[in-house]
Amino acid sequence: MTEPSNGLHRALIESAGILVLVGLIGVACFKVAVPFLVPFVWAVIITLSTWGLYLKLVSTLKGRRKIAALIMALLILLVFALPVSLAINSVLDWLPSLPELTGKISALRLGEPPAWLIKLPLVGERIENAWREGNLRNAIDPARVRPMLLTAAGWLIKEGANMAMAVVYLILATIMAGFLYVHGENAGQAAERFTLRIGGASGLGALHVAAHTMQGVFLGIIGTALLQAILSAIGFALAGVPGAAVLGLICFMTAVMQIGTGLIWIPTAIWLFHIDSQGWAAFTVVWGIFINTIDNFIKPYFISKTSGELPILLIFVGVIGGFLAWGFLGIFLGATLLAVAYTVFGDWLSSPDKTDSP
Repeated sequence: MTEPSNGLHRALIESAGILVLVGLIGVACFKVAVPFLVPFVWAVIITLSTWGLYLKLVSTLKGRRKIAALIMALLILLVFALPVSLAINSVLDWLPSLPELTGKISALRLGEPPAWLIKLPLVGERIENAWREGNLRNAIDPARVRPMLLTAAGWLIKEGANMAMAVVYLILATIMAGFLYVHGENAGQAAERFTLRIGGASGLGALHVAAHTMQGVFLGIIGTALLQAILSAIGFALAGVPGAAVLGLICFMTAVMQIGTGLIWIPTAIWLFHIDSQGWAAFTVVWGIFINTIDNFIKPYFISKTSGELPILLIFVGVIGGFLAWGFLGIFLGATLLAVAYTVFGDWLSSPDKTDSP
């Protein structure tokens, strides 16, 4: 009895040692891979969202997948990295003019009140007096303006560093996407086999829903926001607004968050009107309305085209909630998780109840 028990004890120790060793190796591998997880997720999202375009390019190049992958990688850098780099350069160019901007804001005055405002019955005279007193007594104090501008400059420097890191992540994601383009079909088949083994047909369906949702969010939300940002930056540049690239990037962020670009172009139009550029102010308003209008048509079209029967409200809730929970990457994760949960729950409700079977 002693030898079998000793053998069993030794086998348990060896098994435990192997498990501990495998666990340590797994933890070490995870720590090595952690810096690349975010770029890899972005690479998967970009590859899934542009896979159809890649296949068309492969067909045009007569099956030369590596050349097509290289062209796609260059296009990704051109579309995404270039605008962010221009915005960073614009912020860096703006910082040296901070003292001059402080002086301009300190000298800011309301100007003369409009004639129609003074002629208002009962309240016109009071408004005129309050306007003139505010213009004389409540001039902006440079000592109060400077700390606020320095705080804003510090925030811009911090966000500029974050954007620079985002550019690094984007470059890594683009390199990974190039490999995924070349070996994407094998990776997709492996993912389908893995999902089918652990989740069956329902799991495979959820995987397809996740892929289509990512495509819909990328084309509908990110694509539309990118188009709005480019058009906004072009409009600001034509109107002579300083920092057009930065304003365009902010428009991209507000469009992604579903706030809209009006948060940027309305104050810009007011500023243009204030400096006596009424023509460009009117142009900015018309251009901004046009940009907001195309959002109402392009976004639902792409989302409904790729996401199938999923409710658009579900996608929007996932986009906004995911952004608030996990940042920019959460735009995709939130919508994908809600879409998968919605699909799995719907399949569960539609499946026959086993308790009713004889």
